[in-house]
Order: sequence, then C-alpha cells, then structure tokens
Amino acid sequence: MELQQPRHQSYVHLILTSRETLVGLIRNINCLLENLVNHGYFSQEDSEIVLQFPTRAEKIRQILNLVQSKGEEVAECFIYVLQKVPEAYFDLKSWLTEIDFQPSEQIKSLHVTNNDPVTLYSTKLKQELCSDSKFVKSYSEKEELILQETYVNGVMELVNDKNETMGQVKDLNSLFDDIGVINEEGGTTFIYGDAGMGKTLLIQKILNIWARGKSYSDIKFFFRFRCRTFVFFNANTRISLKDLLFRYNCYPDHDPEEVFRYILTFPESVMFTFDGFDEMHSSFDLSNIPEVTLPTDTAHPATLFMHLLSGKLLKGSRIVLTARTGCHVSGKFVRKRIMLRGFGADNLMEYTKLFFKEPSIQMRVLNHLQANHNFSSLCSIPLFCWIIFKSYEHFHSMNESHEFSSSSVTLTDIFLLLIEVYLNLSTKGTPRSQTETYKKGKDTLLLIGKLAYNGMDSSVFVFDYDAITSLNIPEQNLKLGFLRPVKNFNESGEDGSFEFFHVTLQSFFTALFLVIDSGTGTKELLKYFAHCAHSQQEELQPNLMSCVCEKKYKQGDPFANIDHLQFINLFLCGLLSKPKQVLLRHLVPSSVLKVKRKALKQQLFRSVKFHLKNLPRSDFGGYNCVHALTHFIWMARCICETQCEKVGKLVAKGICANYIKLSFCGASSSDCGAISFLLNQYQKQIALDLDNNNINDYGVKELIPCFRKLTVVRLSVNQISDDGVRVLAEELTKHKVIIFLGLYKNFITDFGARYVARIILECPLLKHVKLGYNKFTAVGGKHIAQALQKNTSICDVGMWGNRIGDEGAQAFAEAIRNHPHLKDLSLACNEISSVGGIYIADALQHNKSIRTLWLTENNITDEAAKNFAEMLKVNQTLKNLWIVKNRITNYGANILAESLDHNTDLEELCLHSNPLTHDEKEPFHKNSRIKT
Repeated sequence: MELQQPRHQSYVHLILTSRETLVGLIRNINCLLENLVNHGYFSQEDSEIVLQFPTRAEKIRQILNLVQSKGEEVAECFIYVLQKVPEAYFDLKSWLTEIDFQPSEQIKSLHVTNNDPVTLYSTKLKQELCSDSKFVKSYSEKEELILQETYVNGVMELVNDKNETMGQVKDLNSLFDDIGVINEEGGTTFIYGDAGMGKTLLIQKILNIWARGKSYSDIKFFFRFRCRTFVFFNANTRISLKDLLFRYNCYPDHDPEEVFRYILTFPESVMFTFDGFDEMHSSFDLSNIPEVTLPTDTAHPATLFMHLLSGKLLKGSRIVLTARTGCHVSGKFVRKRIMLRGFGADNLMEYTKLFFKEPSIQMRVLNHLQANHNFSSLCSIPLFCWIIFKSYEHFHSMNESHEFSSSSVTLTDIFLLLIEVYLNLSTKGTPRSQTETYKKGKDTLLLIGKLAYNGMDSSVFVFDYDAITSLNIPEQNLKLGFLRPVKNFNESGEDGSFEFFHVTLQSFFTALFLVIDSGTGTKELLKYFAHCAHSQQEELQPNLMSCVCEKKYKQGDPFANIDHLQFINLFLCGLLSKPKQVLLRHLVPSSVLKVKRKALKQQLFRSVKFHLKNLPRSDFGGYNCVHALTHFIWMARCICETQCEKVGKLVAKGICANYIKLSFCGASSSDCGAISFLLNQYQKQIALDLDNNNINDYGVKELIPCFRKLTVVRLSVNQISDDGVRVLAEELTKHKVIIFLGLYKNFITDFGARYVARIILECPLLKHVKLGYNKFTAVGGKHIAQALQKNTSICDVGMWGNRIGDEGAQAFAEAIRNHPHLKDLSLACNEISSVGGIYIADALQHNKSIRTLWLTENNITDEAAKNFAEMLKVNQTLKNLWIVKNRITNYGANILAESLDHNTDLEELCLHSNPLTHDEKEPFHKNSRIKT
C-alpha cells in the first residue's frame, strides 16, 4: 500500500528546524525510547547509547540525531508518540497544534505504550483506591461487606445560600454539573447532614466509582483526606503541598517531580475529598492563617488544606467537603451545597432488599417496617438502619428470636443491642443473655468507655498508641469491632492509631462510662448539659451552634459541632431511664444509680426551663409564638429517651407558648416521635411549625399522638408523599381542630389530592391551606377545588407551582364563583392559558370575597385580558391582581387600564415581565395602580 504523503515537506526537516524547542520541552525520554524500540525504529543498542549521556538535554539531542538519520517514517513515528502521550509531553501542546500533525494510516495503526509517570501514577491511585473502597468494615476486622452490595443512595437535596431546597440530586455523577450552582467562583461541593446520614460512605462510593472508571473520567488524580486525622500534626509541623498529596495518599513510583509539575499545570485534573470538616482539630486558628505564595512553600498541613479550599492553591481542582449540619463553611468557597436527608421510603425498601438476601427474612423485616413507624423512622437514618439490620442478622444467624417489639424502640436500645452483638462475637459457644453478656464484659466496657470519654473531653476522635497503652487496653479488646485502626497518618509513619467506627458510638461509650463508673460524680455526669446550654446562647444569635467545650467556645472554634455532646446527653437519658435499670444494676451499685437518676431528672427540668425562658417570642396571627430552634429538639429527644410520661408532663408545664416554630432545624422523622412525646403531655391546643425539615411520611406517622391538639400543622418542604397525607387525613378529620395546614413543596400527587380534599371537606375550622409546588395536575386540582366549593369557611388557598392547567382552572372558577369567605387564592405557575383565565375572570364577576389573586407565571394572553377587564368593571372587592410573567401585550394592558376607570377599589394590578413595550404615551403607563 502506498504511504500517505506528509502534509509538510519533510518530518525530518520539521524536527531539524524545531530542534531547540524539542530539546527544551521534552522531559520524558523513556517513553520515546520504549516506543521507538518496540516498533523496530530504534535498536536496543541505540537506546543504550542514548542513556549513556549524562544530561537530559544531551540524551534528547542524541535521540533527535538518530531520528533524523533514520528517515521520514521514523521521524513521523517520533512525532506521533509525542501526540499520543499528552500527559508526558503537555509542554509541546502548542507546538503540536502549530504544526497540525496528521499521521499516515500506517503510523496510526501503531500501538503507543504510555509509560509516562503521570499515567502510571494515576493508574496506581485507581488500583489502590479501588482496593480500599471495595469493602465496608463491619463488626470485626475480619468481617467485610462489598460496597456495591450494601450501598444505597439516600435522599440528596440541593440547597441554595438561603437554605432553600432546589430539588434533588439523582446520582453522584451530577455533583459537579451546573444545576444548583450558587457561586460560580467556588470550587467546593459541600455535602452536609446530621450524624449517621452516610457522609463518609458517600465519599467511599465516589472514590469507588472513580477508581473503577464508572464516572469522572476527566479526573486523573484523586486525593482523599479525613479532617479528624489532622490532629496527628503538631503545631510545628511544616510540609510541602507535594508531601501532603503523595506522602498521605500513595507515592509515585516514577519521577514524582514530573507528576507534581503536571498537577500544578492541570489542577482541573485533580479531585480532593475532605471528610468531616467539623472534626478538624480546634487548636488550628482560622483567624491567623499564614500565606502560602508558592506551591513549593512549606506550611502546616491545615494551612495547606485551607488554601486548597479557598482556591489559593490548585485553583480549578474539584473538592468535595463534608460536615455535620451546623458547621459553617464560607460561601466564598462553596460552588454547590447538598444536604443528605437519609433514607426515604423507597431508599429504605431498596436497602432492605439489598441487605437481606433470603426472601423470607427480607419479607419479615419489610412487614415489621410497614407495621411500626417508630422502627421505620429510626431506620431512615442510614447508620442506625445498618446497626439494626446487622443486629437482626446476627441474632437470626444464632437462631434466636430477638425481634424488636411493636412498642417504642429508643436509640439507646439500638446501641445496647449493638454492644451485646460485639461482645457476643468475641466469645465462642452458646450466646449469653444480654444481662450476662454485659456482666462478663464490664471491664472491657469501662476501659473503652474511659478512652471514649478522654477523647470527648479534648475533642479527639482518633487515638494514638500512647492513648491506647496508657489505659492498658488489651489487644483483644481492640479487635472486638468497637475500634478500627487508622493507617498512615501519624508523623512517624507507623500504625497503631485507632478510632471508633462512628462518632455516635464514641458518644454512647462516653455516656455508658459516666453511668457505670462508680467514681464519676453528678457534676461530671451532667457537664455536657452545661456545655450544650452554653452553646444555646450562641444559637439564639445569627450564628449556628459552635461550642464543643468551654475553652473552645471562648475561642470561637470555627469547626465545632456539638452533636456528639448532645448524643452523650441523649444516651445518659436512655441509660438512666427506668426500663434500663434491670440491666445496669448488674454493672453499678443501685445506690449510685439512684443518685445519678435523680440528678439527671433535675437537670432536665432546669434545661427546659432555661431554654424556653430565653427564647425569642412574637405575636403571630393571634398566637404566642416561640422559635424554639435546634436545642429544643435535642431536649425533646432526651425527654423522649427517658420513656417516662411523668418527666414529659413536668417538662410540658414549662411550655409557655401556644405556637412552637421549629422550621429549618434539621428535624428528622425520628425527632417527630420525640416532639410528639413532649407535646402530647401539653394540656392545651397548640400550633406546630415544622417547615423545611426532613420528616417525610414516617415523621407524619410519629406525630399521630399529638394531632388531637394541633391547630396549626405546617409541614412544608419535608418530602411528604401521598402516604403521609393519608395519615393526615385520617387523624385531622378525627379531631377536627385544624385551622392551618401547610404542605407546600412536597411530593403529593393527584392520588394524595383526594386525601387533601377530605381534610378540606371534613374540617370546619380550617381557614388556610398551602399546597404549592406539589405534583397536582387537572385531576388533583378538581378534587381540591370541589372540596373548596363545599367548605365555605376557607379563606386562603395556595396552589402555586402545580400543573392543574385549564381544566383545573375551570374547577377553581366554579369553586370561587359564590364562595363567601375566600380572600386569598394563588393559582400561579400552573400552566393556565387564556382559556382557564377566562373561566376565572368570569367567575370573579360573581365573587364578593377575594381580595388577592395570583396568576403569575402562566400563559394568559390579551384574549383573557378582555374578560378580566369586564370583571374589573363590576368586581368591587378585589384589591390585588397579579398577572406577572404571562403573555399580555400593550393591547391587553390598555384594555385593563381602561377598565380601571370604572373601578376605584383595585389597589394594584401587577403586569411585570409581560411582553410590554415601554412607551410613556401608552395609557397603562399613566395609571399608577398598574405595576409594570
């Protein structure tokens, strides 16, 4: 076959004229030599001659000499290798573009071997991360679960800078797309959520899909860090960015300088994950970060981390940062914010089917979840779900009937069961009873509890060799599964450090130690209540909670999150509750338990009284409203954990408001059980606002005991579906005290609209119904409109952001035609055209109650404007008409303006964002009541 003629006069000539450029910019010699030898263009002797020269430049000149002497085909192959291995020869990118190299078919058929250090290091990283991320550690070091067989995405929501949800993230491939971007200049995807929501496992999943080549194909380097391990670096540590990347991940086998040079040149090829920002060691002073002007400068590792986060180092790299809810991260850094909401109903079902392979067990667990909302709400938090399922699996494998009863299950119950499983795994033979297991394991529990407590006191979550040996913890106790080894992050490079597999387990062991250690007094027992109460004062300010201990609080610890301290208080309440005394009396003298229980009760009463006394209050629609904030939820959790109605009643007496506002508090479905437990002891009717939380359908079910006294139920932006609305319909129509129902921005469909309609029909005191941004079409719109037509007490209906269309608009038109009390109606953003607009306009000619009507973001044209004009000539009650973002032109606007000559009652006609031209001579511009 005849060779394709080169586009240039001669490749040999091209190399000759570009000789100095090539000598200056070619750095990788081995890749060229290997490929030229493999294809027979160079002999082994040629290669050895080249390598005998002492400097890089001399080696390259010898290669060029040989290439030029061997003719055009060798010269073409030489350039082809430069083109096919861009990682090695990225400095030549401009030169290759300039010469517009087009290889012949013969040369293109050659296989080019890429032995460049950049490619080899990227391959090594993938192999190592694929191995490290393949398994999830289970109870013991020997037991591992395959990530692919156990991981299920939870609910992930995009959140804007005002803490409003912007929709869900469907999969991990979209972490870096343009949807939900709040700051184009930021380089960080910030993922946050409560303890146990699966942040660390999500990071592991991201690592795994990159390492297996399933996503992020444009990323060559993936560096992972856990923020808690920065505790290993003392204040005087100084390292370079190159050392931070290579020494604490994996080290390049070939030419690390060249790999680092590539990273500096192409930072967009790098991804970082920093897990647990709230666990950064608090001794690091954010207010005094020294500048790092060059990537080669040395600095404290935490300083390098902050400069990576801010973009001062490797700007353009991708960063995933995780933290618990409440940890502040500067908006300057953050490109996208994603909140983990845990398992919804579909996620939980998928996880159950994935976890339990045997159909009979799977069905038994699913039936139990379906029958017990308390059980389901705990399982909506992935960590607790995993503990419950693993415990169930363990006892089933031992042929024991260790089922959770249908009565209320507390978090303390779950962790006590977890400890029992761990201790049983360490013994051979027939498993002991729970009491016997704890009696035999008392010494182990005290030692590990002491370690947990020591860490909590200094906000340390990783324990080095000295911390372990100072307590004389036997090696076999380290292998029980409570603790797991942490590799390669102490400065000596030696192993020997450990951490609890989750911070909540460390909290549990701390509480257990405070209860069963006879030498611990009541002051020490209750000190974390004081810390958390102290942080409440901070919470009442615009800043979020920020204290971990008094010393750090005074310093203004920027990383602090007190959830782990709140969990200690929670577990103290559970462990010192009456039902747990049967177990604990075998671990600690009854006299000691009695003193500690009494002290805890008194502390709970003081805490609630102090909290409610200092909360801001306001008059809200005739209610005495108190915005109770996150700390109130933690107190409700603690009180519920006691499972003592007497305690609940005494505390409920301190609720001196009849409207509890808990919006934007991060409340989960299990929190609803605690809130319900407390409010159910309140003797009067009360209003409850849980907007913008994470309660879902399980949370609605948890609230069942207190619906009998709730006059206001606000559950907007809470992932509630038709099943949750079904429960609301059953309960609210039973008690008929509801005045305000808020279900804005949930997942309610036309099927659920029938339940909403039932509530409207059967609750005569209902005045306000907010249903915007659900999934109603014309079918659901008709159900709601027909119910509205029959309930003449309703005065406010919000349907913004659904898809009821013209058919739904016609149904609402019939509902409002003669409605005596409806004052405010929103049908904005509902795909209503002029057809539906005409129905509504004609109905308003007969209505004498509506004051404000929103028809924003529809498709109403001049055709309907005529009917609205006719309506305005006769309607004397409408005050505000919003037809913003429709399709009305100057013609329609002038017709409406003319009608206002006959209407002195309308205060405002809004026509913003319609296709209007702004000629001041137009009549509608002269009317001050028309807003354009």
